Amino acid sequence: MSSRHTVPVTAAGGAAALVVALAIVAGMGAHGARAAATCTPVSNIEAIIDDSGSMSGTDPNRLRVAALDLLIETPGNEKITLGAVEFGGAFRTGEASSDTVFSPEPIGPNASAMQAALTEKIKADNGLTDYNAAFAKAKVDNPGAKAWIFLTDGGHDVGEFENGHRGGPPTYVIGFSSAVTGTDGQRLQQIATDTGGRYFPQTDSSNLQAVVNQIGTTLTCQTPPTSFKDAFAKVGQSKSHVVALASKVRSVQLTLSWSSPLDSFAISNLRIVRKGKTVAVAARKLKLTTHQGSTFLVARLSQLVSGNLRFTVRATKIGSGAPRVSLTTQATQTR
Repeated sequence: MSSRHTVPVTAAGGAAALVVALAIVAGMGAHGARAAATCTPVSNIEAIIDDSGSMSGTDPNRLRVAALDLLIETPGNEKITLGAVEFGGAFRTGEASSDTVFSPEPIGPNASAMQAALTEKIKADNGLTDYNAAFAKAKVDNPGAKAWIFLTDGGHDVGEFENGHRGGPPTYVIGFSSAVTGTDGQRLQQIATDTGGRYFPQTDSSNLQAVVNQIGTTLTCQTPPTSFKDAFAKVGQSKSHVVALASKVRSVQLTLSWSSPLDSFAISNLRIVRKGKTVAVAARKLKLTTHQGSTFLVARLSQLVSGNLRFTVRATKIGSGAPRVSLTTQATQTR
Protein backbone atom coordinates (compact mmCIF):
# COMPACT_ATOMS: atom_id res chain seq x y z
CA MET A 1 0.00 0.00 0.00
CA SER A 2 1.07 3.60 -0.43
CA SER A 3 0.08 7.01 0.79
CA ARG A 4 -0.66 10.26 -1.04
CA HIS A 5 -0.06 13.87 -0.07
CA THR A 6 -0.42 17.22 -1.83
CA VAL A 7 2.15 19.73 -0.64
CA PRO A 8 2.41 23.37 -1.84
CA VAL A 9 6.10 24.26 -1.94
CA THR A 10 6.83 27.99 -1.86
CA ALA A 11 9.55 28.69 -4.42
CA ALA A 12 13.20 29.13 -3.54
CA GLY A 13 13.19 29.11 0.29
CA GLY A 14 10.40 26.55 0.66
CA ALA A 15 11.78 24.30 -2.03
CA ALA A 16 15.24 24.41 -0.51
CA ALA A 17 13.91 23.49 2.92
CA LEU A 18 11.72 20.65 1.72
CA VAL A 19 12.90 17.14 2.57
CA VAL A 20 10.48 14.47 1.45
CA ALA A 21 10.96 10.86 0.38
CA LEU A 22 10.11 10.29 -3.27
CA ALA A 23 10.62 8.32 -6.46
CA ILE A 24 12.31 10.29 -9.27
CA VAL A 25 11.74 10.49 -12.99
CA ALA A 26 13.85 11.97 -15.81
CA GLY A 27 14.21 13.86 -19.03
CA MET A 28 13.20 14.85 -22.49
CA GLY A 29 15.22 14.39 -25.67
CA ALA A 30 14.15 15.85 -29.00
CA HIS A 31 13.54 12.40 -30.50
CA GLY A 32 11.49 11.33 -27.46
CA ALA A 33 9.43 14.51 -27.60
CA ARG A 34 8.60 13.94 -31.29
CA ALA A 35 7.66 10.31 -30.63
CA ALA A 36 5.41 11.32 -27.74
CA ALA A 37 3.70 13.95 -29.89
CA THR A 38 2.62 11.33 -32.47
CA CYS A 39 1.71 8.63 -29.93
CA THR A 40 -1.77 7.43 -28.94
CA PRO A 41 -2.01 6.69 -25.20
CA VAL A 42 -2.91 3.11 -24.27
CA SER A 43 -6.13 3.00 -22.29
CA ASN A 44 -6.28 -0.72 -21.35
CA ILE A 45 -3.34 -2.76 -19.97
CA GLU A 46 -3.16 -6.36 -18.75
CA ALA A 47 -0.33 -7.43 -16.44
CA ILE A 48 0.75 -11.08 -16.72
CA ILE A 49 2.75 -11.95 -13.61
CA ASP A 50 4.94 -15.01 -13.10
CA ASP A 51 4.25 -16.34 -9.59
CA SER A 52 6.07 -19.65 -9.91
CA GLY A 53 7.91 -21.11 -6.94
CA SER A 54 11.31 -19.90 -8.15
CA MET A 55 10.18 -16.32 -7.46
CA SER A 56 10.89 -16.85 -3.76
CA GLY A 57 14.57 -16.75 -4.71
CA THR A 58 14.67 -14.38 -7.68
CA ASP A 59 12.28 -11.78 -6.22
CA PRO A 60 12.32 -12.24 -2.42
CA ASN A 61 11.14 -8.67 -1.77
CA ARG A 62 8.22 -9.11 -4.21
CA LEU A 63 9.34 -6.14 -6.27
CA ARG A 64 7.04 -7.27 -9.07
CA VAL A 65 4.21 -6.27 -6.71
CA ALA A 66 5.91 -2.96 -5.92
CA ALA A 67 6.44 -2.31 -9.63
CA LEU A 68 2.72 -2.66 -10.35
CA ASP A 69 1.92 -0.59 -7.25
CA LEU A 70 4.07 2.12 -8.79
CA LEU A 71 2.14 1.90 -12.07
CA ILE A 72 -1.11 2.18 -10.13
CA GLU A 73 0.14 5.11 -8.02
CA THR A 74 1.59 7.16 -10.87
CA PRO A 75 -0.36 10.43 -11.27
CA GLY A 76 -2.22 10.57 -14.59
CA ASN A 77 -2.88 6.82 -14.76
CA GLU A 78 -6.24 7.00 -12.95
CA LYS A 79 -8.33 6.56 -16.10
CA ILE A 80 -6.34 3.61 -17.46
CA THR A 81 -8.10 0.25 -17.31
CA LEU A 82 -5.80 -2.31 -15.69
CA GLY A 83 -6.21 -6.04 -15.16
CA ALA A 84 -3.81 -8.68 -13.86
CA VAL A 85 -3.38 -12.45 -13.99
CA GLU A 86 -0.80 -14.64 -12.25
CA PHE A 87 0.61 -17.85 -13.66
CA GLY A 88 2.83 -20.75 -12.68
CA GLY A 89 2.09 -24.43 -13.12
CA ALA A 90 -0.46 -26.74 -11.55
CA PHE A 91 0.71 -28.82 -8.59
CA ARG A 92 -2.07 -31.38 -9.07
CA THR A 93 -4.08 -32.70 -12.01
CA GLY A 94 -7.12 -30.51 -12.64
CA GLU A 95 -5.60 -27.42 -11.02
CA ALA A 96 -5.42 -24.20 -13.01
CA SER A 97 -1.96 -22.96 -13.93
CA SER A 98 -3.14 -19.36 -14.04
CA ASP A 99 -5.82 -17.29 -12.34
CA THR A 100 -7.16 -13.76 -12.06
CA VAL A 101 -5.48 -11.37 -9.62
CA PHE A 102 -8.02 -8.64 -10.38
CA SER A 103 -10.38 -8.05 -13.29
CA PRO A 104 -9.80 -5.10 -15.63
CA GLU A 105 -11.20 -1.86 -14.18
CA PRO A 106 -10.25 1.83 -14.26
CA ILE A 107 -7.39 2.38 -11.82
CA GLY A 108 -8.80 5.51 -10.14
CA PRO A 109 -11.62 4.15 -7.95
CA ASN A 110 -10.10 0.65 -7.77
CA ALA A 111 -6.47 1.39 -6.89
CA SER A 112 -6.63 0.21 -3.27
CA ALA A 113 -8.46 -3.01 -4.19
CA MET A 114 -5.92 -3.74 -6.93
CA GLN A 115 -3.00 -3.25 -4.56
CA ALA A 116 -4.64 -5.43 -1.91
CA ALA A 117 -5.19 -8.22 -4.46
CA LEU A 118 -1.54 -8.09 -5.58
CA THR A 119 -0.37 -8.29 -1.97
CA GLU A 120 -2.70 -11.20 -1.23
CA LYS A 121 -2.08 -13.32 -4.33
CA ILE A 122 1.50 -12.80 -5.48
CA LYS A 123 3.39 -15.13 -3.14
CA ALA A 124 5.59 -17.40 -5.31
CA ASP A 125 3.17 -20.29 -4.76
CA ASN A 126 2.23 -21.41 -8.27
CA GLY A 127 4.57 -24.28 -9.15
CA LEU A 128 6.30 -24.31 -12.54
CA THR A 129 6.25 -21.75 -15.40
CA ASP A 130 3.45 -22.20 -17.91
CA TYR A 131 3.44 -19.48 -20.59
CA ASN A 132 0.57 -21.22 -22.40
CA ALA A 133 -1.75 -20.83 -19.43
CA ALA A 134 -0.58 -17.24 -18.92
CA PHE A 135 -1.44 -15.96 -22.39
CA ALA A 136 -4.67 -17.96 -22.61
CA LYS A 137 -5.91 -16.49 -19.32
CA ALA A 138 -4.94 -12.94 -20.31
CA LYS A 139 -6.96 -13.22 -23.53
CA VAL A 140 -10.04 -14.50 -21.68
CA ASP A 141 -9.83 -11.99 -18.82
CA ASN A 142 -9.16 -8.88 -20.88
CA PRO A 143 -9.88 -9.30 -24.58
CA GLY A 144 -9.86 -5.52 -25.02
CA ALA A 145 -6.31 -5.03 -23.73
CA LYS A 146 -4.18 -2.74 -25.89
CA ALA A 147 -0.91 -3.79 -24.23
CA TRP A 148 0.42 -6.63 -22.09
CA ILE A 149 3.16 -6.33 -19.48
CA PHE A 150 4.67 -9.81 -19.10
CA LEU A 151 6.98 -10.43 -16.11
CA THR A 152 8.88 -13.71 -15.73
CA ASP A 153 12.04 -15.08 -14.13
CA GLY A 154 12.38 -18.21 -16.22
CA GLY A 155 11.60 -20.10 -19.39
CA HIS A 156 8.41 -21.98 -20.22
CA ASP A 157 8.69 -25.50 -18.78
CA VAL A 158 5.23 -27.08 -19.02
CA GLY A 159 4.83 -28.98 -22.31
CA GLU A 160 5.41 -27.44 -25.73
CA PHE A 161 5.14 -23.68 -26.04
CA GLU A 162 2.08 -22.91 -28.18
CA ASN A 163 2.90 -19.29 -29.12
CA GLY A 164 -0.19 -18.05 -27.32
CA HIS A 165 1.12 -14.50 -27.46
CA ARG A 166 0.32 -14.35 -31.16
CA GLY A 167 -2.87 -12.45 -31.80
CA GLY A 168 -2.35 -10.51 -28.58
CA PRO A 169 -1.52 -6.81 -28.20
CA PRO A 170 2.01 -5.33 -28.06
CA THR A 171 3.77 -7.14 -25.23
CA TYR A 172 6.37 -5.50 -23.00
CA VAL A 173 8.41 -8.43 -21.73
CA ILE A 174 10.58 -8.26 -18.60
CA GLY A 175 12.92 -11.18 -17.95
CA PHE A 176 14.54 -10.76 -14.54
CA SER A 177 16.86 -13.63 -13.78
CA SER A 178 20.29 -14.82 -14.86
CA ALA A 179 18.42 -17.99 -15.92
CA VAL A 180 16.63 -16.09 -18.70
CA THR A 181 19.41 -16.64 -21.25
CA GLY A 182 20.01 -18.68 -24.39
CA THR A 183 16.88 -20.23 -25.87
CA ASP A 184 14.69 -18.89 -23.05
CA GLY A 185 15.91 -15.35 -23.62
CA GLN A 186 15.46 -15.71 -27.37
CA ARG A 187 11.86 -16.82 -26.81
CA LEU A 188 11.12 -13.75 -24.68
CA GLN A 189 12.65 -11.51 -27.35
CA GLN A 190 10.50 -13.26 -29.97
CA ILE A 191 7.33 -12.69 -27.94
CA ALA A 192 8.08 -8.97 -27.88
CA THR A 193 9.04 -8.88 -31.56
CA ASP A 194 6.01 -10.86 -32.76
CA THR A 195 3.58 -8.53 -30.98
CA GLY A 196 5.32 -5.23 -31.71
CA GLY A 197 6.34 -4.73 -28.09
CA ARG A 198 9.76 -4.58 -26.44
CA TYR A 199 11.99 -6.90 -24.42
CA PHE A 200 13.73 -5.74 -21.23
CA PRO A 201 16.30 -8.36 -20.18
CA GLN A 202 17.39 -7.99 -16.54
CA THR A 203 19.84 -9.88 -14.36
CA ASP A 204 17.79 -9.61 -11.15
CA SER A 205 14.59 -8.08 -9.84
CA SER A 206 16.14 -4.82 -8.57
CA ASN A 207 15.33 -2.98 -11.81
CA LEU A 208 11.69 -4.04 -11.96
CA GLN A 209 10.18 -0.83 -10.64
CA ALA A 210 12.26 1.42 -12.88
CA VAL A 211 11.53 -0.73 -15.95
CA VAL A 212 7.76 -0.82 -15.32
CA ASN A 213 7.89 2.95 -14.81
CA GLN A 214 9.66 3.28 -18.17
CA ILE A 215 7.02 1.09 -19.83
CA GLY A 216 4.31 3.21 -18.23
CA THR A 217 5.74 6.40 -19.69
CA THR A 218 5.87 4.75 -23.12
CA LEU A 219 2.26 3.57 -22.96
CA THR A 220 1.02 6.99 -21.81
CA CYS A 221 2.99 8.83 -24.52
CA GLN A 222 5.37 10.68 -22.23
CA THR A 223 8.96 11.30 -23.21
CA PRO A 224 11.44 8.62 -22.15
CA PRO A 225 12.69 9.11 -18.58
CA THR A 226 16.24 10.22 -17.90
CA SER A 227 17.74 7.93 -15.27
CA PHE A 228 20.35 8.39 -12.57
CA LYS A 229 21.77 5.47 -10.59
CA ASP A 230 23.49 6.13 -7.27
CA ALA A 231 25.03 3.92 -4.59
CA PHE A 232 24.84 4.79 -0.89
CA ALA A 233 27.00 3.30 1.85
CA LYS A 234 25.66 5.12 4.90
CA VAL A 235 22.69 7.08 6.24
CA GLY A 236 22.89 10.78 5.44
CA GLN A 237 24.94 10.34 2.28
CA SER A 238 23.53 12.43 -0.57
CA LYS A 239 23.84 12.93 -4.34
CA SER A 240 22.79 15.97 -6.38
CA HIS A 241 21.31 15.96 -9.89
CA VAL A 242 20.21 18.42 -12.56
CA VAL A 243 17.44 18.02 -15.16
CA ALA A 244 17.15 20.57 -17.97
CA LEU A 245 13.48 21.51 -18.32
CA ALA A 246 12.13 21.47 -21.86
CA SER A 247 10.35 24.46 -23.35
CA LYS A 248 6.78 24.89 -22.11
CA VAL A 249 6.99 21.87 -19.80
CA ARG A 250 3.89 21.67 -17.58
CA SER A 251 5.07 19.18 -14.99
CA VAL A 252 7.94 16.93 -13.97
CA GLN A 253 7.32 13.55 -12.41
CA LEU A 254 10.08 12.55 -10.03
CA THR A 255 10.43 8.82 -9.23
CA LEU A 256 12.85 7.02 -6.85
CA SER A 257 12.96 3.23 -6.59
CA TRP A 258 15.11 0.86 -4.53
CA SER A 259 15.19 -2.85 -3.71
CA SER A 260 14.49 -3.35 0.00
CA PRO A 261 11.70 -2.00 2.23
CA LEU A 262 14.36 -1.86 4.97
CA ASP A 263 15.96 1.10 3.16
CA SER A 264 14.50 4.55 2.49
CA PHE A 265 15.44 7.73 0.66
CA ALA A 266 14.47 11.39 0.58
CA ILE A 267 14.65 14.27 -1.86
CA SER A 268 15.43 17.84 -0.90
CA ASN A 269 16.63 21.22 -2.13
CA LEU A 270 14.20 21.28 -5.07
CA ARG A 271 14.69 24.44 -7.06
CA ILE A 272 14.73 25.82 -10.59
CA VAL A 273 17.92 27.59 -11.61
CA ARG A 274 18.53 29.72 -14.70
CA LYS A 275 21.95 31.15 -15.53
CA GLY A 276 23.17 30.37 -12.05
CA LYS A 277 20.30 32.07 -10.24
CA THR A 278 17.31 30.50 -8.51
CA VAL A 279 14.20 31.61 -10.46
CA ALA A 280 11.49 29.47 -8.89
CA VAL A 281 10.09 32.60 -7.22
CA ALA A 282 8.80 33.71 -10.63
CA ALA A 283 6.11 31.03 -10.35
CA ARG A 284 5.29 32.00 -6.74
CA LYS A 285 5.14 28.36 -5.69
CA LEU A 286 5.76 24.83 -6.90
CA LYS A 287 2.89 22.41 -6.41
CA LEU A 288 4.11 19.01 -5.28
CA THR A 289 2.02 15.82 -5.02
CA THR A 290 3.70 12.71 -3.60
CA HIS A 291 2.80 9.03 -3.68
CA GLN A 292 4.80 6.77 -1.37
CA GLY A 293 5.31 3.01 -1.31
CA SER A 294 7.64 0.78 0.68
CA THR A 295 10.30 0.70 -2.07
CA PHE A 296 9.41 3.72 -4.20
CA LEU A 297 8.28 7.32 -4.02
CA VAL A 298 6.69 9.33 -6.81
CA ALA A 299 6.30 13.09 -6.89
CA ARG A 300 4.81 15.41 -9.48
CA LEU A 301 5.96 19.01 -9.61
CA SER A 302 3.84 21.55 -11.49
CA GLN A 303 3.58 25.34 -11.86
CA LEU A 304 7.10 25.36 -13.26
CA VAL A 305 9.21 28.00 -14.97
CA SER A 306 11.99 27.50 -17.51
CA GLY A 307 15.46 26.57 -16.35
CA ASN A 308 17.18 23.60 -14.76
CA LEU A 309 15.54 21.59 -12.02
CA ARG A 310 18.08 20.83 -9.30
CA PHE A 311 17.54 18.41 -6.43
CA THR A 312 19.37 16.24 -3.92
CA VAL A 313 18.60 12.63 -3.03
CA ARG A 314 19.64 11.35 0.39
CA ALA A 315 19.70 8.00 2.22
CA THR A 316 17.52 8.24 5.33
CA LYS A 317 17.70 4.55 6.31
CA ILE A 318 19.93 1.66 5.28
CA GLY A 319 18.63 -1.43 7.00
CA SER A 320 19.00 -4.10 4.33
CA GLY A 321 22.54 -4.96 5.41
CA ALA A 322 24.03 -4.40 1.97
CA PRO A 323 27.42 -2.65 1.97
CA ARG A 324 26.15 -0.31 -0.75
CA VAL A 325 22.48 0.30 -1.54
CA SER A 326 21.44 1.23 -5.06
CA LEU A 327 18.88 3.93 -5.83
CA THR A 328 17.42 4.56 -9.29
CA THR A 329 16.16 8.07 -9.95
CA GLN A 330 14.08 8.86 -13.03
CA ALA A 331 12.55 12.12 -14.32
CA THR A 332 9.77 12.44 -16.89
CA GLN A 333 8.54 15.77 -18.23
CA THR A 334 5.08 16.52 -19.60
CA ARG A 335 4.41 19.44 -21.92
